[in-house]
Amino acid sequence: MPAESSSASADASLSANVRLDHASVMTTDLDEAVAFYVNLIGLSLQAVEDDPVRDGRKRALLTDAQGQDVIELIEMKEMEHPSVPGRGGIHHLGFSLSPREWHSLRSRLDAADHAYEEVKGRMFVRDADGLVLEVEKE
Repeated sequence: MPAESSSASADASLSANVRLDHASVMTTDLDEAVAFYVNLIGLSLQAVEDDPVRDGRKRALLTDAQGQDVIELIEMKEMEHPSVPGRGGIHHLGFSLSPREWHSLRSRLDAADHAYEEVKGRMFVRDADGLVLEVEKE
């Protein structure tokens, strides 16, 4: 097990109230993906709806047995070509913070001059490897 860095231990208290809200998965066939996650994996379909962030797209929200959001499936038909990488890949991870913690995160990003974008009340930020994190207010 790698040793904990001093910055990680110093910032451990910052993550106490961060909650993973959902994982967002790209799919070329929303119906097929929903059937897989519902019929084979055992998740429940909460809704199929217009995507509130990406205009012109549909998404499906899947929950666990306790009704907690687990997976957001985003239909991206343009990825149907077999040479396009990332089919079925993680699109982003969604986190949820209280409004106070959300504004505190935005202040920390500003202070660190770390780029982010606010879209329709959500904050989108990339991690060190470029993975998109969506952070919304509870």
